[in-house]
Amino acid sequence: MSVMREELHHLVDQLPEEKVAPLLRLVKDQLDEPPAVRNLPFIGMLAAEPDFAERAEEILQSEDNHSV
Repeated sequence: MSVMREELHHLVDQLPEEKVAPLLRLVKDQLDEPPAVRNLPFIGMLAAEPDFAERAEEILQSEDNHSV
């Protein structure tokens, strides 16, 4: 293993846990691998009237007026 790789390993081992995820993303971006597939089970779970999307702005405005 090269000296630079050993130093990188040593530095990564010293990182606080909250800084590992951003670094992991950075390293993965350098590998030219396809992005990981995300499992988003909440997508499509909203049940509403058929025109809900069309009326979204109107609904949000009425909610703002009620909170004043």
